[in-house]
Amino acid sequence: MPKSDSLIVKITLLFIFSTISFVLFSLYFIGSKKNKNNTTIEQRYDGVIDNIDDLFKFGYDIEDLQAYLSDIGFYQITDSDILAKVSRRYLVIYDDKKQVIVSVKKIDGHYYIIMENIKDGRQFVYTDYSSGGDYTTYHVIALLSFITLIFFYILVLKSILPLSLLRREVKKFANGNMNIKVISNNQDEIGELSREFAKAANTIDKMNKARVLFLRSIMHELKTPIAKGRIVTEMLTDTKAKNRLISVFTRLNAIIDNFAKIEEMNTNNYKISKTRFKLIDLIDNINRMLLIEEERPRNVILMSREDEIFADFDAMSLSVKNLLDNALKYSYDHRVVIFVEGKDLVIQNRGKPFKDDLNKYFSPFYSDGSDNEKRGLGLGMYIIKNMIEAQEFVLDYKYVDGNHYFYIRDCIVSDTSINKEVS
Repeated sequence: MPKSDSLIVKITLLFIFSTISFVLFSLYFIGSKKNKNNTTIEQRYDGVIDNIDDLFKFGYDIEDLQAYLSDIGFYQITDSDILAKVSRRYLVIYDDKKQVIVSVKKIDGHYYIIMENIKDGRQFVYTDYSSGGDYTTYHVIALLSFITLIFFYILVLKSILPLSLLRREVKKFANGNMNIKVISNNQDEIGELSREFAKAANTIDKMNKARVLFLRSIMHELKTPIAKGRIVTEMLTDTKAKNRLISVFTRLNAIIDNFAKIEEMNTNNYKISKTRFKLIDLIDNINRMLLIEEERPRNVILMSREDEIFADFDAMSLSVKNLLDNALKYSYDHRVVIFVEGKDLVIQNRGKPFKDDLNKYFSPFYSDGSDNEKRGLGLGMYIIKNMIEAQEFVLDYKYVDGNHYFYIRDCIVSDTSINKEVS
């Protein structure tokens, strides 16, 4: 069922309004024309009666009057129905000697001249009305105009109906489906829009495939030397150096996998799969991604380690990892506190306030230029925002008393309220 604010409903309402207006105008016009013609006819008949009155004065009898009426275009009525409706009311006696009564009467919308010979009771009814009628033309024109109005209404509806199909194709395109069809081959604007949209979608699809192929080729080429380096590392005899290099190669491999996830998410190929897991498991996974080792100083402080999160583990790990990475990089003391506030996960660190509006940092590769060595928060914040929104969470932020607070809203499903510190 079309919505009340749809284009089809608006055009239909316009058609109904136009039809009602057209019918009312036609009725008014034809009625006005009839009234005007009736007035003219009535005046003409009155003039004929006046002429008959003058002819009576010159001695014309009823046969002469009949000839006169025939000469001026009148004909005698023989229809019994009309003759039965003739009345003597308002008849005027023009000649007392001949006793002839003449009158004008309107019967069934038409005017008639009635003459009666009182001596023998004969009645004669004359009119100049044509059965074709003077209004048939107006009615035919009105009917043809109404048919034309309906024709154009159907034509317009037929032209805009492809819009609903085009809207369906646009929704498919918005959901990542690039298999767009040309839904109208008409030569109007909608047909042209449909063809251009299908052409644009096809071009974008080819560009996306080329970009994906390019990125995958790069990631494949990067993984090859990483794999070779990992093999060479296994040959080292220094256990500490060996473990460090293995961690480095593992992180590089994880970074490439994360880029692959980001690429899948940007192309709507990544499927979010939410599960229930503990906050401590998430942080342990992030520590491994950040190469935070057990023997290093405790710089990630986790409060309430048993709290549970309902989210996509990989996407949440990547999001929080980038938040922690930025927080560690830009905090005064290189320490970060993670805690739960209601249903929100909060990441806190001490640091300088942002120079620009936070939304600018969500743009890819954005840098405020404050520290060329640290290179801003650009790509990291872009990844964070997209990953969190993909899980239908909200990323919120505030800066209070020299502290940055990042909130991931409504991701906590179990709050144990146990405050313990772990690395």
